[in-house]
Amino acid sequence: MSRLVPGCGAQTVTASRFQGGALDTGASALQSLNRSTARSFSTSKPSRFLASSSRSKATPSPIQWRPPTEQCLDERPVLIIGAGNHGRRIALVWASALRSVTIYDTSPEALRDAIEYITDNLGAYCALRATHPGHVCGTADIRVATTTGRYEGTRDENEAADIEINSGSKGPWMAIDCLPDSLELKTAVLSHLEDLLPGNCIIASTSSSLQTAELAPHLQHPERLLNTHYFVPPRNRMVELMSSTRTYPEIFSFLEKQMENVGFTPITVPPGIQSPGFIFNRIWGAAKRETLAVLCEGVAKPGDVDALFRDFFHAEKGPCERMDEIGLDTVAKVETHSLEKQPELGKRYAMEWLRGEYVNRGKLGEKSGDGLFTREERDQLKAMHKRDHFKPVDETTGA
Repeated sequence: MSRLVPGCGAQTVTASRFQGGALDTGASALQSLNRSTARSFSTSKPSRFLASSSRSKATPSPIQWRPPTEQCLDERPVLIIGAGNHGRRIALVWASALRSVTIYDTSPEALRDAIEYITDNLGAYCALRATHPGHVCGTADIRVATTTGRYEGTRDENEAADIEINSGSKGPWMAIDCLPDSLELKTAVLSHLEDLLPGNCIIASTSSSLQTAELAPHLQHPERLLNTHYFVPPRNRMVELMSSTRTYPEIFSFLEKQMENVGFTPITVPPGIQSPGFIFNRIWGAAKRETLAVLCEGVAKPGDVDALFRDFFHAEKGPCERMDEIGLDTVAKVETHSLEKQPELGKRYAMEWLRGEYVNRGKLGEKSGDGLFTREERDQLKAMHKRDHFKPVDETTGA
């Protein structure tokens, strides 16, 4: 069992060991900088930190980005910003194949949960892929997160070790934003972190609805910013890449190769194209909106819709069950944002129905118990999935 050890300065203690790597977690007393960041992590309302995120400076010259060498990749970690469900899953995959990972979050509880998840799953994931795990560090100290390289000493499990703090030469080679989809929150945190990260560090946003073109005006160097839209790793390994409109072109070929090395399958939107919702989410968004319209109009019940999807697509789950898993509040937020940018998509009444009948009543899906399906109905569906999981599927040519 991993444990978070509070302290001061930059310290870690070993939580668990794997062949080829170690899994550590550390948290320092938050400085005033971290306290302001913590407030912005927990709210989408403007704060002192958020209010200061806008840039009034003249546009600086583009950075001269160059791909890191193999030695740099070995010494410098991937930084995960946000230890929530999505962040810890992405961290697990990047930590395979001997890659170092740092997870940063202002919440000790989130860090503890993330480290426990990785402790429980990283060894099995690496065994499945015949790879070796890398060093994983969790920290609530922004200085450690942005300036620390791989720990290169030896220690026993009860020995605290100082982490090297330097000018950033061993800071992360890529920072992955796993924050909630709030434009204010992301621009505040990323514009601040940009000043602390090494100059050639790639900044990747995992947003499912916000394009980095919306974030780019708030950064001094949007040339190193891009969208990397993950789904639910490690089960889903596809990743969509899209430019901020100013992303340095060589980043894409480099990042595609690195993603493939750790087991992801990247798909890049062609340069010059901006696609709201990227690729899959454009299609999935239409399915969500139309499904909710069918339910709102009383055309069918959630079980009917999902049964049709399972039958036609040979899918394990239908759109209603998927939306309950995601959280109906998240669905409402994402689709409302899409409609604000593209009102021609329509079905706004379905979003209002979803909020009134479910979200405002606390029926959010799995996270609350009841959603489009009740808790009991979802338990029955899970039993059915378990029973039919390995059932052969006969595909019909031309169907």
